[in-house]
Amino acid sequence: MSNRPNTKKQQLTPPITLMQTWCILARDEDEQVSKHAMKMLLDTFGDLKSIIEFVKKNNIK
Repeated sequence: MSNRPNTKKQQLTPPITLMQTWCILARDEDEQVSKHAMKMLLDTFGDLKSIIEFVKKNNIK
């Protein structure tokens, strides 16, 4: 067994309010706004399936 610290990156999720904001902005009419919001979501969760699971689990509309 090694004494090295665990260097595995910890997956943190943003606050629910921020997620709600990104979801609202992802549906914005302004293409730049919606693309940026989707980028933030994808950068945070990695894929659409994970985003959908989080949104459903936390009842984000």
